[in-house]
Amino acid sequence: MRTMIGKSVLYLAIAFVLVAFSPVCHAASVSKADKHAQKVQKKLSKYKAGTLLHLEFSNSQECTGTVTELSETSFTLNNADNNAKETHLYGDVSHVEKGTQYIGAGSAPKHRMRFF
Repeated sequence: MRTMIGKSVLYLAIAFVLVAFSPVCHAASVSKADKHAQKVQKKLSKYKAGTLLHLEFSNSQECTGTVTELSETSFTLNNADNNAKETHLYGDVSHVEKGTQYIGAGSAPKHRMRFF
């Protein structure tokens, strides 16, 4: 009788340890992807509407355009090449940088001449 109670307590303790630590292990792997997506979302939200951006994706594709809408898990980009609206997930983006191309005649930055 005592051994049965001892075994059941032991099995109960092992089950408790397994249940208690399994979500922690799973949360660590999920949070890495979530942190990356949050960083990309934060970086995209810093740019003003209409800013030309160059994006690199984790599948080695690149895209240039302006971000038109930000949501919780994705964003909409107006592609500068074909003027199409594309929706992408934050987690798919590997690198974001401000674009340096100027589109259209007369859109280049104007420099003032200095006379000494």
